[in-house]
Amino acid sequence: MTLILSQADYLKILYEAEIIQDNGSSSDESDIIRKYQFGEGYWRHIQLRDSISLDIDNYQQHESLVLKVPDRKHPLEFRFLILVDSQSKNIEFKTGEYFLSGSGMASKCAVFEPSARIVEVAFHVHPDAFRNFAGNLSGELIPELQHLIRRWDLLTYERYGTQTPVMQVAVQQILQCPYQGVTKRMYLESKVWELVALIIEQEIQIHQGSLEIYALRASEVDRVYHAKEILLKHHDNPPSLIQLARQAGLNDRKLKQGFRQVFGTTVFGYLHHYRMELAHKLLIQGNMNITEVALKVGYVSLPSFSNAFRKKFGISPKSCRR
Repeated sequence: MTLILSQADYLKILYEAEIIQDNGSSSDESDIIRKYQFGEGYWRHIQLRDSISLDIDNYQQHESLVLKVPDRKHPLEFRFLILVDSQSKNIEFKTGEYFLSGSGMASKCAVFEPSARIVEVAFHVHPDAFRNFAGNLSGELIPELQHLIRRWDLLTYERYGTQTPVMQVAVQQILQCPYQGVTKRMYLESKVWELVALIIEQEIQIHQGSLEIYALRASEVDRVYHAKEILLKHHDNPPSLIQLARQAGLNDRKLKQGFRQVFGTTVFGYLHHYRMELAHKLLIQGNMNITEVALKVGYVSLPSFSNAFRKKFGISPKSCRR
């Protein structure tokens, strides 16, 4: 069975749902957790300030919904899908993706929401708050970002993307926030702006032509992850880019694009980060001297290793080991 509702009726039902007492949040009027009325689970609304709201959804929807959504003024929206489990082939949002919408007018549409298990984090930001955050002292945005703020009578800009590992960490930190009260709101808002910054950096690169976003097929994503495993297995003597692409079953162009989309960095940028983190761990353990650590992570030259380590962590390997 498929329910057909107007957006107003859908929101009315959600907002009239029972408030769940959870982790003492009932003492915080800005943090409301309600029972999900169209299945099992909850949706949580946190008003961080007048211009920024955060929603955390975790529910199992038993029936498919069709929402009739009218033309409407729309703030900037950022959504991160942590889990979507559905038998429907028509669902447009997939696990591990994010959705970016600029401000403006969102046009009338009918939204199909299949029965599914959904876990997501989403937040809405008023255009003025975004200008204050991303603009110069006069609130003006750089040309690469001006398309995100549009008049209320112009259609919004929209784009899907793949969450990078850094984005996924920030999303998990939102879900596992250990604080309460004003500290919680400050912490959550800092994570909201961190995620905005990560997406905005991609947006700037896309509009400068230095980052090409394309839809990766599931098989290609698997090959990118396989390439990562090969790279880390041979981190001390890695294959060339062409060799790595051949071993993973991709051409070098798709491997480079796939790494940027899945991991948010270049192939050898990812390798460098792994090497430095491993070196840091080995130095702290203290079972190896600096030369042994350098060789272990693939550096033949000790000065090159020391310079790279200092650039990454701001201290020398000797100071770290001490």
